[in-house]
Amino acid sequence: MNREKKKSTRRLTPLGRFIVNIFLLGIFALAGALVGYSVIGDGHPMEVLMPDTWIHLAEVIKNSLSVLW
Repeated sequence: MNREKKKSTRRLTPLGRFIVNIFLLGIFALAGALVGYSVIGDGHPMEVLMPDTWIHLAEVIKNSLSVLW
């Protein structure tokens, strides 16, 4: 009789998959922001991590939305 060994596969729980996906989303968002800010925006890549950059971005979005209303 030919016995086949079952491969034991280890799967993550749904919560584990969710956490891994959120982590990967954050990594890819950060990488995209660094590349976009340095290549498209001609800025220094580490400036995207500074809070002043995000405050300025929030102000620009807020002002552009107030013009629409």
